[in-house]
Amino acid sequence: MMQNSGQDNKSPWRALAVVGVIGVNLAIFLLIGLWIGKKIDIFLHSSPIFMVIGMVAGIAFGVWSVVGLIKPYLGD
Repeated sequence: MMQNSGQDNKSPWRALAVVGVIGVNLAIFLLIGLWIGKKIDIFLHSSPIFMVIGMVAGIAFGVWSVVGLIKPYLGD
C-alpha cells in the first residue's frame, strides 16, 4: 500500500470539501431535528416546545458528528 506524503492534506480543495461537508452535516441534523420536533408537536397538539427541543438536539448531534469528522485532521 502506498504511503501518503502529506501533500494531499494541504490542498485548498480538500479544505474546501471538509468545510462544505461540515456545513451540510450541521444543516441536515438541524433540519431532521426540526422536522421530528414539528411532527411530535402536531401529534401531541402542543406548542412549538418539541420543535425547539428537536432543533437543540439536532444542533447537538450535528456538532458531535462534526467533531468526529474533523478529529483525524487534528491529529488527536
